[in-house]
Formats: sequence, structure tokens, C-alpha cells
Amino acid sequence: MNKFLPLGAAAISASFAVPGHSDVGPVTNEVPTVVVSAARTEQSTLTTPASITVISRQQIEDSGAADIVEVLRGQGGVQIKDLYGDGSRATVDMRGFGDSASSNTLVLIDGRRLNNPDIASPDLNAIALDDVERIEVVQGSAGVLFGDQAVGGVINVITRRPGAMRHSLKLSAGSYNAVNLHAMTSQALDNGINYRVSLDARESDNYRDHNELSYLNGFAKLAYDYSSGSVFTELQYIDNDLNTPGALFADEVAEDRRQANASFASDYSNAKTTVGRIGLVQEISSNWSFEGEVTSRKTDGDFRISFAGGLPSTGNYTQNRKIQEFTPRFIGFIPALNNTMLTIGADAVESEYDVSTIFGDQFNDQSQRSLYAQALIPASMLDFTVGVRHARVDNELRDAGMFAVYPTGVNIEDEVTVATLGLAIKANDNWRLLLRADQNYRFAKVDEFLQPAFTPAFSPIELKTQEGLSLETGAEWSRGGNSAKVVVYSLKLENEVAYDPANFANINLDDTERKGLITSGYWQATQRIGFSASYTYTDAEVTSGFATGKDIPLVAEHSALLSTDYVISTSWQVFAEVVAISDRVLGGDFDNTLSTLPGYGVFNIKAGYQVSDFTFSGRINNVFNKKYSDVGQLGFDPNAGFAAAEAFYPSPEINFLLTAAWNFR
Repeated sequence: MNKFLPLGAAAISASFAVPGHSDVGPVTNEVPTVVVSAARTEQSTLTTPASITVISRQQIEDSGAADIVEVLRGQGGVQIKDLYGDGSRATVDMRGFGDSASSNTLVLIDGRRLNNPDIASPDLNAIALDDVERIEVVQGSAGVLFGDQAVGGVINVITRRPGAMRHSLKLSAGSYNAVNLHAMTSQALDNGINYRVSLDARESDNYRDHNELSYLNGFAKLAYDYSSGSVFTELQYIDNDLNTPGALFADEVAEDRRQANASFASDYSNAKTTVGRIGLVQEISSNWSFEGEVTSRKTDGDFRISFAGGLPSTGNYTQNRKIQEFTPRFIGFIPALNNTMLTIGADAVESEYDVSTIFGDQFNDQSQRSLYAQALIPASMLDFTVGVRHARVDNELRDAGMFAVYPTGVNIEDEVTVATLGLAIKANDNWRLLLRADQNYRFAKVDEFLQPAFTPAFSPIELKTQEGLSLETGAEWSRGGNSAKVVVYSLKLENEVAYDPANFANINLDDTERKGLITSGYWQATQRIGFSASYTYTDAEVTSGFATGKDIPLVAEHSALLSTDYVISTSWQVFAEVVAISDRVLGGDFDNTLSTLPGYGVFNIKAGYQVSDFTFSGRINNVFNKKYSDVGQLGFDPNAGFAAAEAFYPSPEINFLLTAAWNFR
């Protein structure tokens, strides 16, 4: 019997399992039957020892969120840092990495990496929220299955699959002259051909002065399904133009928190990205299949960065990256071993990166090669996971200019082997217990090598590969529409790569450790009302060497979310949430000597109305007009002799977004 086609059918049926509000069905929080992130193919959530949270399409629509950042904010185990409050420069942090979160949380779209070979954060707006079917949040390390940068967790955004002919047109308008337009058409034809084409356009002045955004995202996918598999190709083009207002010191925030420092009046960051991808799923036999993708992503950017109090930028800088990936894998079931599921694959990533600034030019090529294997071994009440990955990196680096580190070029190589071992115990139909050990790694980014620390003899200190071990245990309970989970973990790292702003250098920390607790639950109080809650405790600190006993900057010890969804009638629905986060050490303040970044709590509410093929909604964020900053950094104040000082990126006060959507066939 073919074991692969039923999995695909199950995924499709699960995607539509949640009743719409027009049916006046109960509010539900049921997890889809399958996820992709457990084995890099469609796989039952009940056979993996990893804790995976699935945010469904229905939950996304109910929240009224404008982007993925708003959906993820407050989720258990997830902290968000959003520079400007619009998601355009936001970072997802899992397990408490602060400044380096974008290099330690892996973000995927349908399994394709969004993370960059340099320290730039992934573009979380690269997929329009209206094109998302679900978001899979893998809690904790996934070094064997996903490799480099899967240290704190994995976010895998799964896009919607075409079905019957469907078209949609959505227009939103709101605070700060924000206007968003989304259009989409999709269809699965009887002959196996299916397609999806979408366009997402955004314009906004944003909350801060000199922070105008213009964003265009076009996407097209063509696929063909046949009896033994499927093949697809997709193209994407993104044009992202953003004026950047920079940070403000405390006195400037008190004077006018929306202002942009005059030194940054000409600063901006623009980028054009093109993505091409082809993929194949092919049944080889009744027990084995092949899956693989080839991806090419190219980004051409230009920007201007100035400095407070003087030393303005003297010209436009350029930053370009080209990434090519090949990700083949074989997935098989072994009947002699109780239908053990085996994933054997390889990941090959080639990156070219160059940047040109007033300080000089950098040219960096990085090649990553890795082989991995993972087995999911089922038993009567137990499911075992075991796996191993070997990875190698080769960096060819060269720079020029007044601060050149390797003007004649240098080759830096390294390799690492990691393993995983896990156990899932199905105590009964309602309870599942999890136990997992997973090793992880993070290779230094291409641009981190060229801003190193130096020995007294002025020799560059070569960055080492960051390696770690994650230990976690947890329990999950579900019955009917109700669910709860708790995860306790310890994550120990050696040679964690971090930026030290006091010395303007990338360094390897000595030993660091994260210990934490993640709890979440859903309660279907009545047929029409449901409540969700989550709480996360994170203790992240340096445990030896430099800054021993100090907290990792920009990591909140406590964060929480409480939300409710009320289906008033066949037409009306209301959603409300409270998101809270505790104080944090300022970014870059490894000595923990400056004032902390104050915590905050915000209340957001959304109301939606549906009639026939039309949906209308309004969402208000920060209802009680809380004045806070999502990000704060160690800065150097020119008005105080360039002494160390707190610098902030103020977040938006009360703001709204009104939306009208038309879905038709």
C-alpha cells in the first residue's frame, strides 16, 4: 500500500477541519493531523518527541493580525523584537538569544530557509499572511534535522494549497497612513495542474518620523500532481524600500518619542530580492519516496547609515547576497522494524556575499555541506527518535579598506557532528510525555569573520563554531477542544558567537546556559467562547569566562499571553489579547551596568463581520496607549563625551487597521 499519498490527503483534510464562523460551530483549537517539521515531510505529530505548536489558518484569521509578527508575538517560547512596530525589521527569539536571535532561530517557508548567510534578520514579511495555511513552531533545538542555526527553535510557515477555483481581494487602511493591498487567485484543475498567484503591496509612514515603508511582494507557483508524485516551480519578487530613523537616547525619547535624530535624516535601507525554486516528490516504491528542492535567492541592497553627533555617511553603501540551496532527501518506512520512518538527506548551501561601505569592501563566499539521517521508531506506547548529522563549512574571505582584516584573502574551514535522541510516551488517548536530547551548532556568519577581536599583537582572533546541547522534557494533554502543554529545558552552549559593542567586535563567549519553562493551554469554555494562555520563563546567562554570571542582553525572564475568541453569531466574531513581557538587559550590555529596558503589557482587540463572500474587520493595537520600546541598545552619547548610554527604538502607541476582503469563486 502506498504510505505517502494518504499522508498528503490527510494534510489537506486537516487544513479544513476547523469549522468557519458562518457555521456557528464551536471555537476550536485542534492541531492538524500532520505537520512537516517533525521529519521534513508530512508526519503525524504523535510520533515525534519534539514539542510542536501549530497555529492554524482559523486562528490566524480570528486574530485579525496584519503580519506574521503579530501572530507570533506572545506565543509560548517566542519573544519578538520589532524595531519599528510594523514587522519590517522584526526578529523572532526562541530560547533567549537577544541580539543574536536571528542567527539562532531558523525560519522557513515551506521548508525553504529565510535565514541569511550574514547577520541580517530574515524578512518575516516575505510571505503574505493571507497566503499562510498554518505556522509550525518547533520548540527547542533541531540541529540534526535542520542543521545550522536551528539552535533555539524552528518556525516553519506552510502556505495554502490550491483547491477549487478561488480568488480574493483584500484592502486594509489604518494608522500612520498605512494602506495594504492583497490579491490572490488559485485553483487545482482536474488534470493535476494547480497554481497560486498572489500580490501583496504595503505603503505606510509608520510611527516614527523618517520611517516610510514601501513594500511589494509578488509570488507565483505552478505545480503538477500525478499518481506517483508531484513537481512544482515557484517564483517570487520583493521590492522593499524603508527609511530608517535610528535610535533615540533617553532625553530624546522624553522630548519627542516619534522623532528621528537629525543625524539620520538621509538614512535608508532598500533591497530587491528574487527567488526561484523547483521541487519534486516522487514515489520510488510502496515504502520509499524522494523529496528535493533546488532554490536560488538573490538580494541586491543599498543603504545609508549615519552616526549620532557627527560622522555622517558620505555616500550610499551596497550589500548583495546570492544563496543557492539543494535539499534532497529519501523518506522510507521499514516494515521489519515496526514501520520505522527513516529520513536520509543532504543539505548543500552556497552563499556569496559582498558589501561596500566608506570603511572598505568585503567579499565573502561560504559553502556548507551536510549529511543527516533520522529514524522515528514506533512501539506500542513509545516512539523513539534517533539521528545524526555531519556538517562542513568552507569560508573564502577577503576585504579591503582602512580596517581590512584579510586584505590578501583567507580560507577558514570547520566541521561538526551532532546527534539527537528522543522518546515520546503515549500514556493514553489524552496524555503524551516527551523526553529529548539534541545537539546543535551555528557556524559563524560570513560578515562576522571580518569584524573580529584582536590579540595584543593585532592578529585577528578567528571565530570558532558555536556548539550546544539541548535537554528537554515535557507533557501534552488534549481532550475534545481543550489542550495544555508544559516543557522544561536546559540549553548549554560553548563558543556562542556574539557581538561586543564595547569593543566593536564579534567574539566567542565562553560557556552560556539557558534554562526555562514554557506552558500553554486552550480552554473551550462554551460552544462560542474559547480562551488561550501561555507563560514562558527564561533564565539566560553567561556561566564562565567573560561576563560570568551576567544575564544575556535583550532576553525577558518572563513573558505571557492571554487571549479570547468569541463567536457572537453567524456573522460576528470578537478577538482580544493581552501580551506582557518583563524587563530586559539592554542589547550589548554584557556587563549589566546600564538601566534595564522596561517591561510592558499591551491590550489588542479585533472585531470581524462576515456576510456572504465579504468580510470586514477592525483591529486596535495597544488599546490603552502604553508608551514602551520593544528594542533598546547600548549606545554612545555624543552629547556626553560618547559615554555609554541607553538608546531606544520607541514602539507605536495606540493604532488601528480596518480591513475589507472579498473571497469569491
